[in-house]
Amino acid sequence: MKNPVTIAFSLVFSLLSTLSITAQVDMRWDLHGIGFEVPKNFIIQENNADAFTAGNDFLFLTIAPIQDASLTEEDLADAVVAMATEMEYDDISEGDEIEVGDLYGYYIKGVKDGAHAVVMAMLDVESSTNILVIIVYAEGFEDEAINMAASFYAYD
Repeated sequence: MKNPVTIAFSLVFSLLSTLSITAQVDMRWDLHGIGFEVPKNFIIQENNADAFTAGNDFLFLTIAPIQDASLTEEDLADAVVAMATEMEYDDISEGDEIEVGDLYGYYIKGVKDGAHAVVMAMLDVESSTNILVIIVYAEGFEDEAINMAASFYAYD
């Protein structure tokens, strides 16, 4: 039988680990006027005009501008599937739209080399800011990846 103190310590450690993963903070990509929420322990790895990358042990986020001015809300779903296919994602499933403020997006879930990801394109209906978002997630973190995708917003 385990020591009650050991059990209590394990429960508290587990709870604190979960809270540090789920506590959210606002992060911004100022070069493109895009904001989003990420877990508190996210570390920025790249932040320039071409890409924004950040992550932790369970989620990894990549954002890049889309250089396609002809992309519209009407063809966004097909464009996201085409982008994911071109990037060699398999098992593409569960597409859905996301609307947050001035941003209109469409995401799919896919698998590439065994890694699960949310692939999303977002259009800013008030400006020419269009972005591609890829959120790679560890097993069991699908909801966190979807929530992160739904947290994107544009600002001036």
